[in-house]
Amino acid sequence: MLALATLPVHAQVYKWTDANGKVQYSDRPQDGASARELAPARPQAAPSPGSDNWRDRERISRENRVHQAEAERRLASAEDAARSKQEPFNPSANRSNRPLSDEEMCTRDRQQIEFAEKTPNLAIGHGNNAPQQLTEAQRQEVIRERKANHALACASARRR
Repeated sequence: MLALATLPVHAQVYKWTDANGKVQYSDRPQDGASARELAPARPQAAPSPGSDNWRDRERISRENRVHQAEAERRLASAEDAARSKQEPFNPSANRSNRPLSDEEMCTRDRQQIEFAEKTPNLAIGHGNNAPQQLTEAQRQEVIRERKANHALACASARRR
């Protein structure tokens, strides 16, 4: 009797979608529905008590840790590469017609100075004219002017 209980049972299982869109399962195909026979799941053989090899499990665990560390290194290097390719924040590209408060004006000035310092090939446009590429001396002069204006404007704003 025990021998019969351990034999696998081979039953056919059918799957279909009814008129309401719900997935149905049955041991018989439904009339008028395009049912599909599902393959039975194959039971996995249980390992025999003497076949447990701790060395294999340890080797697999070590390999998994190495693969995980490699994946984390690749992700970190990809993030570093993406960060290095990222353009510095350009405050002039994010303009609006709303008047700025004194604090917002000082923040924008600081951002423009930082942008000019980080951008070696700085180009400045005036009005509707196309932006003109500045030489290094011109770029340094723009940075000096912006720092002087920032010091004047923001020092008086701090005193209020």
